[in-house]
Amino acid sequence: MNESTVTAAAAQALAVAGQGPAYLPPFAQARLGTMGIELELMVLDRLTYDLLPAAPDILQLLEQQDKRWVATPEITTSMLEVATSILDNYQQALAELEDIRHRVERAAFAVGAVISGGGAHPFQQWRDQRIYPKARYRESARKFGYLAKLFTVFGMHVHIGVPSGDEAVRLCAWRTQRAPLFIALSANSPCWQGENSGFCSARSNVVGAFPMSGTMPAHIRSWQQFEQHFARLAALGIVTSVKDFYWDVRPKPESGTIELRVLDTPLHPSFAAALACYARALCVEASRPPERWPVDDGLNCTPGTASTPPATASLAPGSIRRRAPRAASPRRCCAMAARPAG
Repeated sequence: MNESTVTAAAAQALAVAGQGPAYLPPFAQARLGTMGIELELMVLDRLTYDLLPAAPDILQLLEQQDKRWVATPEITTSMLEVATSILDNYQQALAELEDIRHRVERAAFAVGAVISGGGAHPFQQWRDQRIYPKARYRESARKFGYLAKLFTVFGMHVHIGVPSGDEAVRLCAWRTQRAPLFIALSANSPCWQGENSGFCSARSNVVGAFPMSGTMPAHIRSWQQFEQHFARLAALGIVTSVKDFYWDVRPKPESGTIELRVLDTPLHPSFAAALACYARALCVEASRPPERWPVDDGLNCTPGTASTPPATASLAPGSIRRRAPRAASPRRCCAMAARPAG
């Protein structure tokens, strides 16, 4: 790693933590169709199935292991994030996700916890959550107030490699158009704060509360225009890094990817791998032919236009969303989700 790379990484870290000036790294090239998967996981008490603030202890155990993937903290201490290495196909994805599950489960068991997927814990209370002691999350709590603790929800993010910034912007537009499809396919969070939310994905509505959620503006049609948009918002003090965009799909310049962010965390590695590969396949399909953009035909709308609803609207009354069963028991749902799969 040369000096310029170290300097760029340091500038990025300071910007993300809110401790330095805004910074947007140049877009790194990646091979089209490579992918990476991030999963936000619940840390549960083994007896009560309530959220347990044991993520720091689990992460400490995982740091001692030699592994291809990484585990990092999330905004509250009852959740953690795992991220795979660069993957090429379903078999690689499934094998690595199974390895992640087994290792994280063992580490959690050692501290009296269990790990679960799912988009939202069914009966936790947001007031009880603790902000993870990390500069970025403390800054989020300062900036967003109670929303920071409310953001104890759990999603799956799929990164797809793209060869250039311009192509990343174009493919973000295509993936944004398909975001409701992935919400519907992954929705598994019907309960929220001990109540039947009436939605199959309560998580999606929580994410929508953040000021910078939604979709990439439709006027952005190149990486240069994205840079200009970022610079305008940075000058106003609204953003300091790409992580401040809570869009359904956003570019990730430092890794040369676009990031699909609308999925609830699946309950099994095989489902996570399948969803990631489906997102990858649609991305590769949209890359051929190049230069083609989504067209507003009244059904598939160009992202950001007035006729385009936010992705969460796909689960709103009167659309494709399906109401959760009234008899759903939050505690039973949580216990079943935490049970190791066969």
